[in-house]
Amino acid sequence: MSIISYAQNFEDVMLWRALKHVENGFYIDVGAAWPDEDSVTKAFYERGWHGINIEPNPKLNKQLRACRPRDINLKLAVGDCEGTQTFNLVTETGLSTLDDAIARKHQAAGRISSRQEVQVTTLASIWQEHVPLGQAVHFLKVDVEGFEEAALRGNIWPKNRPWVVVVEATLPMSQEESHGAWEPVLINAGYQLAYVDGLNRFYVAQEHSELLPAFKYPPNVFDGFKLVGQHDSEVRAMQAEARAMQAKARATQAKARATQAEARATLAEVQARQAEARVNDMLSSTSWRITVPIRRVAGLAYQLKPRALKSKLKTLLKHAALYVGRRTTLKRMTLVALGRFPSLKSRLFRLVQGSEATCNVPVPNVPTNAAHLSPRAQQVYADLKIVLANSKRSD
Repeated sequence: MSIISYAQNFEDVMLWRALKHVENGFYIDVGAAWPDEDSVTKAFYERGWHGINIEPNPKLNKQLRACRPRDINLKLAVGDCEGTQTFNLVTETGLSTLDDAIARKHQAAGRISSRQEVQVTTLASIWQEHVPLGQAVHFLKVDVEGFEEAALRGNIWPKNRPWVVVVEATLPMSQEESHGAWEPVLINAGYQLAYVDGLNRFYVAQEHSELLPAFKYPPNVFDGFKLVGQHDSEVRAMQAEARAMQAKARATQAKARATQAEARATLAEVQARQAEARVNDMLSSTSWRITVPIRRVAGLAYQLKPRALKSKLKTLLKHAALYVGRRTTLKRMTLVALGRFPSLKSRLFRLVQGSEATCNVPVPNVPTNAAHLSPRAQQVYADLKIVLANSKRSD
């Protein structure tokens, strides 16, 4: 199983190689610093482990409490006895220390620091108060900026035995080895040196010597790990690619909508041309030209409100109807033309006959022998009678 490495010198890769078979393991991190950056325990926390983080820097401890809710996060310093001590807080770094000599070196290098009193405890007390009875501690990491010997001497080693111990073994910000003063504490407690990485020294408890082969080689391609920077770059690249794909999809959708809109516009243009062609055909037809005078007079009759003028127009229409009725061919053409405009036909019949009935209602005074005819046939019959009567008057 691959991991993302957060530690500054691949400490988490080496520990994972040795302890990846442990499920829901437990750790103690003395001098934990940040919850993510340069963290030895972050990769394990991501895989369900939990433990104790000890960090006296108030700002870093606050971050640990926010990011590591499953862990116990203690704002304490660790030494070889209980009490209070002056803590040299080096701003915005993980270099804060109880060692005044080291603090003066940081100040000489231009780093800003301040002094404050902190509570100091021991590993033995932490173990007793915060490690559940029977809980194995799978690794202990100690990085206390020059105070490692006091921290290690504060444990009861025959009783409290982490499987693996990792201790920073050079003086802060240098390659000068510092393990000579404190390594005997571990050797005398039954721990064997397993690995040195140039910054830390790894020790394995003699009762867990089966872990020693895991520390034979430095981190390598077979560990299958990724650096957090590489992982973050890949995530950002994937997010950028996802955004690009979404943008492309939106562009494709917009193009599809534009194509659909263009198709609808083309269809509307075709329909408009077809409608215009039908109107032109209608306007150029013989029936439309024949009925122009009648339409104009009928329209005028309905639009004008003076009753006298309407009466004259009605009379004019009746005369026009009589004129058409006397000519069989013209009458037939007019009826056919009016058949295409039912509304106009109805209006003309109401004007000529002085009735509110529509052209679909049988004409009054239809003889009983014609009552079986359809309304249209009855209308034709009535029109013929009017024509015949007018012919007799003219004779």
